[in-house]
Amino acid sequence: MGGVNNAFSQSKSKIKLLGANQMIYDEAASGKVRILRGNVKFKQKSTLMYCDSAALYATTNSMRAYGNVKIIDSKKGTEMKGDSLFYNGDSKKGKLRGRISLINESQILKTNRLDFDMAENLAYYYGGGIITNTQDSSTLKSEKGYYHSDTKVFFFKDSVRYDAKDYQVTSDTMQYNTKEDIVYFHGPTHVYSDSSSIYCESGWFDKPNKVSTFSQNVTMLSDGQTMNGDSVIYYQTKKLGEAFGNVAIIDTANRTEVYGDYAEYDNIHSNSLVTGNLVLILAFTEDTLQLHSDTLVTEFDATETHRLIHAFHHVQFFKPDMQGKCDSLSFSEVDSTIRMYQTPIVWADSNQITGKEIIIKTYDGVIQSMDINEEAFIVSEEDTSLYNQVKGKTLHAHFKDNEIYRIDVNRSGQTIYYVRDESQQLMGMNRLDCSNMSIFIDSVGINNIKFYNQPDGTFFPMKEVTLEMKLLRYFYWRMDERPENVADIFKWTPVPDYVVKRRRSR
Repeated sequence: MGGVNNAFSQSKSKIKLLGANQMIYDEAASGKVRILRGNVKFKQKSTLMYCDSAALYATTNSMRAYGNVKIIDSKKGTEMKGDSLFYNGDSKKGKLRGRISLINESQILKTNRLDFDMAENLAYYYGGGIITNTQDSSTLKSEKGYYHSDTKVFFFKDSVRYDAKDYQVTSDTMQYNTKEDIVYFHGPTHVYSDSSSIYCESGWFDKPNKVSTFSQNVTMLSDGQTMNGDSVIYYQTKKLGEAFGNVAIIDTANRTEVYGDYAEYDNIHSNSLVTGNLVLILAFTEDTLQLHSDTLVTEFDATETHRLIHAFHHVQFFKPDMQGKCDSLSFSEVDSTIRMYQTPIVWADSNQITGKEIIIKTYDGVIQSMDINEEAFIVSEEDTSLYNQVKGKTLHAHFKDNEIYRIDVNRSGQTIYYVRDESQQLMGMNRLDCSNMSIFIDSVGINNIKFYNQPDGTFFPMKEVTLEMKLLRYFYWRMDERPENVADIFKWTPVPDYVVKRRRSR
């Protein structure tokens, strides 16, 4: 479009005829009119114009040109072609029609209807047009287009489509700053590439720096995931994306949802990070597990086919029938396994479960089992200040209908449980030590124990039970830390110092 401006934006000057094969004067109809045919050539200051035939109106300083119209700016090196042209040299307004092409540095515009107003430094086309960038072969199409020569900005409207090497953009409205080589888009906009698509209602591409910004109702689809956010920045060179405000990542195939204030995605390594008011939702058959932590990282496993989700620091989760907290946690999509590290604790029904590491195995949205490794401890409250306890090197808890029904104790097994009579009155306390055993639990409590080595057990009537006998070593009752609802996962209660110190000392 620079050619339009540079050709006709000069101060008032006469359009001069430089030559033609044939010239006819016609003064009767319209005053001083020269009809020109064959190799017609005009000049207005530094601009040259060529055509097959023309009518030059001396009185109004205007002209009409027909056939192979070409306008060349000798200073700027721009060139414009068309089939016909009407131009008024005084008002600086013109209309170019037909098969139009305009070459301005690395931009080529093709359209059929081009009007310009050089007094306002404005040119515009309508009825469809396409601009091609000769440097990268990208194209931009629209029904209407405007160009402001002062700002070097194109303005496109209606059915706008931008095609680049690696992506395509469709929008209602778009601007292109040719000086800075930046594309802006407004209104409903879709961006498509081979592996992803983006919807937004505002944004821009910084082509030289290969940086894109999307805002207003942003939705991104990639690798089977949907991500929403208030705004997204994508660095094409690094293949790194950042999302800000009301971030939501939905994976329908794996039934996971992540919400936060900030997210980033590494497209090269397929890693993502989410933080700020963060919530991870894992779907189970009958309910969901909702988790909060400071940071959430997602990556692919060694096979590059299944995702691993890692939660770091102040991890807490809530499920109607199970709650937990720890410093760090991982979730594998391949086997739906949750691993908890660094002072983990789980509350399942009436049971408190602790250990150095807790592994929760699920299948088809149902909890199957739980492994408690190192310093494994399961506690439930039998009565006020009375606790059933199972302790061992490692414990393997079996679940049915999301409740523990069997506990396998491996190495250094110890248990304390209370016995009631038929009227549910407390009779006494059983204390058993056995290297390996299985404990079976029903709705009432422990109903059977299977021993794999010679047990050492003693029954104590309640009147003989002393305070020192009631608790196994390293017993801690931490029910005050248990999240009671989803809102509580955002309220972190520090792990008691005596628990932390004891863990470090062992």
